[in-house]
Amino acid sequence: MRNKEYLNNEKRGHRSGALVFRSIVLIIILLCIVLLLIPFQVLTIEEEDGEESAHIGASEFSLRWKHSVEKEDWEEFFVLTDTGILLTKTRFKTFGAGVPNDVGSDTFIKDGWVYMSGIQRSIGTSFYFRTGKTTEHRITVDGQSVKLKANSSYHVTVNQLKLFQALLLKIRVM
Repeated sequence: MRNKEYLNNEKRGHRSGALVFRSIVLIIILLCIVLLLIPFQVLTIEEEDGEESAHIGASEFSLRWKHSVEKEDWEEFFVLTDTGILLTKTRFKTFGAGVPNDVGSDTFIKDGWVYMSGIQRSIGTSFYFRTGKTTEHRITVDGQSVKLKANSSYHVTVNQLKLFQALLLKIRVM
């Protein structure tokens, strides 16, 4: 009788252990599925020759270049939102003819730069720009700066992609 009880208890122990294991595996699979379906913001920068970079989860970027006439740096700052790209501020070294004086909510000078902040201008989900021969364009995405090719066109796009789509894009552009 004792042996039968022992064997029945052992069978129940194996069954409950297997049930716990299957439950844990199921929870892990469900978490993976949910994580792969969560939308992520992806910033893509494509150069005219097809070279492309993808930035998953990027929240902001800036474009900086040397003005072709003044030969001074200009920089525009953008934030990525649920609806697209938002120009939030700009800064430049010289303030002269052709520069608007009423953009944004605040204009001030700091460390030799003229800042115009509080702009909040919606750009949409993409825009194009072209680098010049001597403009030394740079793009900085979440703190990492890259020098862009001279005399090239670029297309900047922000999309909401599922994590698995974003990862596939990242692998494709590597």
